[in-house]
Amino acid sequence: MKLDLGALSVVLNQSTETSGPLSGATFVVKENIDVAAHVSTNGHPKWAQTHAAAERNAPVVDRLLGAGAHLVGKTNMDEMAYSLLGANPHYGTPINPATQDRHPGGSSSGSAVAVAAGLVNFAIGTDTAGSCRAPAAFCGIFGFRASHGAVSMEGIIPLAPSFDAIGWFARDIGALASVGEALLPVAAKDEDVGEAVLLTDAFLGVEMDFASAAAQPIDALKAFGPWREATLGEDFFKSALGHFRNMQAFEAWAADGAWITANSPAFGKGVEERFAFAAKVTADQKAAAQAFRDKERPRIDAMLGARGVVVMPTTPFRAPLLTESEEALDAKRYQMMRLFLIASFFGLPQISIPLATSDAPVALSFVGRHGADRALIAFAQRFCAQMKQSR
Repeated sequence: MKLDLGALSVVLNQSTETSGPLSGATFVVKENIDVAAHVSTNGHPKWAQTHAAAERNAPVVDRLLGAGAHLVGKTNMDEMAYSLLGANPHYGTPINPATQDRHPGGSSSGSAVAVAAGLVNFAIGTDTAGSCRAPAAFCGIFGFRASHGAVSMEGIIPLAPSFDAIGWFARDIGALASVGEALLPVAAKDEDVGEAVLLTDAFLGVEMDFASAAAQPIDALKAFGPWREATLGEDFFKSALGHFRNMQAFEAWAADGAWITANSPAFGKGVEERFAFAAKVTADQKAAAQAFRDKERPRIDAMLGARGVVVMPTTPFRAPLLTESEEALDAKRYQMMRLFLIASFFGLPQISIPLATSDAPVALSFVGRHGADRALIAFAQRFCAQMKQSR
């Protein structure tokens, strides 16, 4: 295996004799996903020191092995999966193969880097608030967040269970679809989707690099089939961001607070501040967040309609430079969460599609109805095929 660019935490060799749709494909999994006989570090050495090795594989690992894939390693991640940049003060920051002076994105940083560097055919991560979507966009690869509950989270360290979901990465849409065939349930909502819904709010304030790269794909979408525009309004985004942050933080403290209190782990800047905030979020604030989500869910369903796929930037900018200030990075984190929360808060599937650029990567996203994961991937496959033909 060639230079791993800081992506791999441990090299493994696990496979079965089973042939299947992923026969011969190699993959890695994030360090919060259990692999038998190995400690899941959760991105922190103190966690590794205070937890035993897993007795068995997480079901998602066994599903992939049963489909014929070959597990070759576990990958580095942000501390406790509570960041979007990929920087880890304990294990280092994996190098972004697409642009080495920029962040790789997190928290599934190592998984994305392993794919972008050509180390493996695909990689598995987790996505709570954008942890697969951000690194996919920053590293210039395909990334997918499954519907909440579509793939078992058993054997995976939780951050915020109401939002935690499995995600994966691949360098081409066909490989990403093959992983979906192995992992995703066949659902009643998997009938064809085909109406592009351009969420105009999401395109406000995007970098010129994104706007330039996205112009032709957006025009192609409009020619590809039915399309319409939609808006949610700034009041929605402001309220949703506050409620999402509170609910995620409340659940993160419920998941990790007792361990933090007992072990006093040292966290890097950003993660430390997030857990300090999480410790103060009240049950009333969480209840308000749940009420907001229940109230707004019909609006999101109506925006999608029967066959809709919401179109938006994955991130509104290229990967931040490694030299950017903490203040600038924190501001960009909230800009990303503003877009990521639509899928995260409402449990929806989302696929990130890299766009052609001459500089650092940017990406366009499609968001589908809950449970329509296979249909969303199929829509993305048709769109990518159309884009190839139009070049």
